[in-house]
Amino acid sequence: MTQKFKYTFLAALSWAIAIIIARFIYIGGGNAYNVAFWTTIFSVPFWGIVFLKQKEAAKKITRYDLTILLGMGLISTVGIGITEALALRYSQAINYSFLIRTVILFTFLFAYIFLGEKLTLKKIVLAIVILFGSYLLIAQGQKLVFSAGDIFTLIEAALIALGNTVLGKMAVKRMSPNLSAAAAYLIGVIPLSLIALFNHAVYWPKSIALIILLAGAYIVLTLFRFRAYQYASAAYLTMMYSLTPVFVSLMAMTLLKETMTPIQLLGGGLIVLAGIAVEKLKI
Repeated sequence: MTQKFKYTFLAALSWAIAIIIARFIYIGGGNAYNVAFWTTIFSVPFWGIVFLKQKEAAKKITRYDLTILLGMGLISTVGIGITEALALRYSQAINYSFLIRTVILFTFLFAYIFLGEKLTLKKIVLAIVILFGSYLLIAQGQKLVFSAGDIFTLIEAALIALGNTVLGKMAVKRMSPNLSAAAAYLIGVIPLSLIALFNHAVYWPKSIALIILLAGAYIVLTLFRFRAYQYASAAYLTMMYSLTPVFVSLMAMTLLKETMTPIQLLGGGLIVLAGIAVEKLKI
């Protein structure tokens, strides 16, 4: 098992666990902005300690490093937060769930521009397989009716590709994973808090235990994600993260008593096969 597969697989699995926990919170009537605010607040002590342990390395941060960290922090909070809210408001849920997977295509583009990663036929073919599998898994073969609101989903996918994956890769090339993760996270705290305040979502939550658990899941996810940046290409990362909806579907069948149709099983199978190919072909 390679290091890049181990950390990317664990990141995808952690993300799926976080999604399932979040589903339980939302089923109980949780507000998305309120959940985002409190998971952030509960995570601050951990990332503050991590940052303080890296204070000597932090003193060596250059202006260019700071620009990368600011980009990561602001894009992942303000940019993605606003576009996600607009996308969920004006786009159908099925459209959103599928179109957000176009993050793969945007990652290819930004990785080519900023990281010099080559766009190969293998990547294109595997991306098509993953997107088709996602379509079957999410939309179950239904016809998608696109609307003007879907543009916000595409913008969010582009911001995720740039702010999370590409800038994350750039950061760990210049700084340690822990310093990159902690600094970017702490930079985003104030903007995210202001967004929650603007949306009247700063109040004591109902499912406090689940939100604390969700904060822990996000911490684990971030740690694995930044470790993965050290070993894997941006293209590898974004394609392997496509395993997350497969994990979510399997967990939902057990924990939420949801079911999967044969078409969804086919879609999930295609994604898994593509993930195996990504590893075997050394993308």
